[in-house]
Amino acid sequence: MVGLGNSCRGMKSPPLLVAALVACIVVLGFNYWVASSRSVDLQGRIMDLEGKVRRAAAERGAVELKKNEFQGELEKQRQQIDKIQSLHSFQMENANKLHQEEKVGPKGVYTWSQFSVRLWFTNTLSATE
Repeated sequence: MVGLGNSCRGMKSPPLLVAALVACIVVLGFNYWVASSRSVDLQGRIMDLEGKVRRAAAERGAVELKKNEFQGELEKQRQQIDKIQSLHSFQMENANKLHQEEKVGPKGVYTWSQFSVRLWFTNTLSATE
């Protein structure tokens, strides 16, 4: 029976080993709690950033639509400006032609009053010479 007493004594753990194991469990528990808290904080930040990214994408889409709309309007206005400029240049050419024709005078087509004035003027010049 002496052997039984020795075997029971070998089963007991030294108090220093138990204290070290408890300290390790406490440290591991604290580290787990800190890591879990950081993880929750980071997940919250990720959710916030994802929301911001979604809002930014929606705003970007709206800005792209506005940009395309304004580019369409700009193109329409450019076409209108081109039409107005071509019409203006056409009118200016016609006005210049009309001015040149008025400057030169009619060529061969006279009204009776123009003919009589011209005839009187030539007769007057002939009489004075």
